[in-house]
Amino acid sequence: MNISVHPQEISSSFRLIGLALLLSVLLAACQPTRQTVVVLPEPEPVVEDTSAQDAEAARLLFEEELRYQRMIADILYDGRKALNANRLLTPPDISAHAYFQRVLAIEPVNAVALQGIQDIVAKYLQLADEAGRQGLFDEAKGLLRRAEQVDRNHAGIAAAWVALETEMETSDVVHSLSASDLASKSPAISVQLSRIAIQARDSGAFFLITAPSDDQARWIYAQMQTAVEGHRLRGNIELGSTPTIRLIIPVDSDA
Repeated sequence: MNISVHPQEISSSFRLIGLALLLSVLLAACQPTRQTVVVLPEPEPVVEDTSAQDAEAARLLFEEELRYQRMIADILYDGRKALNANRLLTPPDISAHAYFQRVLAIEPVNAVALQGIQDIVAKYLQLADEAGRQGLFDEAKGLLRRAEQVDRNHAGIAAAWVALETEMETSDVVHSLSASDLASKSPAISVQLSRIAIQARDSGAFFLITAPSDDQARWIYAQMQTAVEGHRLRGNIELGSTPTIRLIIPVDSDA
């Protein structure tokens, strides 16, 4: 059986197939596109290693603090040396007062410096007391005024003024001695000591010898005792920069 196909039918079939293919492509193009989202991990933060810089900063800070503490300690040490040498207010730049005030300007509550100021006042009170007992009243007054200059509110100053006024009202006799004559043990001072010894014997006075050294004080006493042989003088000795002899005369004495 022979089947004949007309060429026009074949052509129509191809056109239909082409249209079907084109339609499928168009339909596929109209479909929404599915996108795949890929989430990438965040990069790790970069942490800078500053341990070396921190260690260096700590070292520099420690060295700076060490230098500061050494500076304060040096000034306080100079202040104590000046205090021990009786450089209390003078010379102005290297006195104990100047050193302690220098520290207090930096550290107002520095305990060592504050105590140093109190020690200066105490030293002036001690020197004023010694001067008063030696009959050096003007010198004692000057020392008390210096104590007031350092700390006017110090509790011991008022009592020191009262004690000095009491000393000034006594009938005691104070003899000043030449430091150079005493050092050379000159004949002139031997004569002076003999006269003082006789006055002490006749008035029944108790004496107080003040001298720069213990040897000099004992020499003074020996000279006085020799001058009144057979009579026992009564008295005491103390060390002080200004040599004097104070005769504490009894109230009922006529001498």
